[in-house]
Amino acid sequence: MKIAALLIVIGLGAGCASSASEGWTKPGATPEQTNKDSADCLFEAQTVRSGGAAAGPAITVDQVKYRQCMANRGYTAGPPK
Repeated sequence: MKIAALLIVIGLGAGCASSASEGWTKPGATPEQTNKDSADCLFEAQTVRSGGAAAGPAITVDQVKYRQCMANRGYTAGPPK
């Protein structure tokens, strides 16, 4: 499952260009902590659906849940002010 979360992190830019390009900020958070929190929130917001034998599983991310998770951890979307 951690691989799936990593793939979602890599693909986030395509699915959520506005917030991915702006980034997340939190006073005192290191880039490493921000990346970990983002990956954790992506994992929590993902849904795995069966796409059938030919297609395999499909992973989607509920962007509302992802953004709410980041906000609950004290982050705001956008560049540092």
